[in-house]
Amino acid sequence: MPKTSIILPVFNEAENIHLLYEDLGKVCNTDTEFIFVDDGSKDNTFREIHKLAEGDPRIKCLSLSRNFGHQNALMAGMEKASGDVIVLMDADLQHPPALLPEMFQKIDDGFDLVITKRKSTVDINPIKQFFSLLFYKFINAISETKIEPKAADFRAFNRKVLESVLQFKERDLFLRGIFSWIGFRSTTLTFDAPARQFGKTKYSFATMMRLAWKGTTSFSFKPLRIALLFGSLLSLASFAFGAYALLAYFRGETIPGWASLIIAVMILGGTQLLAIGLLGEYIAKLFTESKKRPRYLIKDSINIEK
Repeated sequence: MPKTSIILPVFNEAENIHLLYEDLGKVCNTDTEFIFVDDGSKDNTFREIHKLAEGDPRIKCLSLSRNFGHQNALMAGMEKASGDVIVLMDADLQHPPALLPEMFQKIDDGFDLVITKRKSTVDINPIKQFFSLLFYKFINAISETKIEPKAADFRAFNRKVLESVLQFKERDLFLRGIFSWIGFRSTTLTFDAPARQFGKTKYSFATMMRLAWKGTTSFSFKPLRIALLFGSLLSLASFAFGAYALLAYFRGETIPGWASLIIAVMILGGTQLLAIGLLGEYIAKLFTESKKRPRYLIKDSINIEK
């Protein structure tokens, strides 16, 4: 079995660290490195990782100076990975380590990338599940890059895929889209996600909405085009209404009133603000990229050179 790097972003997961380590130890060999990325945890997560590292040199850790987000934490781990096979998985025990041997077998069979999809998740919020499904339908409708619905960040891939992903220098990362965009030979496995044993999910509804918006604006310009089309149609309707009003004036059919005027102003004003808002979002992304700030800053590390 080739050397494997397992990348584990963690944020306030102190209670899960030892359980995860025990589960990983059952399916991983001695030629495996475990790269924890502590994404600005406020609890004892880094201390618990340090305890494990004292007895197992395979354990490595990057402690980031603050919370830079799940996607940036994953990228930080990938940039330090030295294995020929790389695995991304969460540390909340909802990505089952028992699936790893099957994922490794798929890589050994010649696949470059193994994607996982959740068949079910214990205690998942139905509203969250509905909006997740709605997002994937929407983004696949407007984007030329197809993103697998219900795909998790739990995935395995070879060194060739890793080197391709590391070429992406953008700061506003949406890794699920990037892994779909790069191509390569891939396959999909499904799994049932158990309930969390400790802690709360870090993917709140607001976080999911931000990630959805990031994915939408990162992989499609169609929202701008839709706004342009909608604005054009409303402009044509406004011109037609103006011609009708002018004709009515010359016929002497006009009557005092403000309802039609207010409706026209509100529709046109709302459309313009929508288009300006979308345009502003894309300009903001350009502004963020132009500053070229680092994706993350490292505060401390274990068994890794900063």
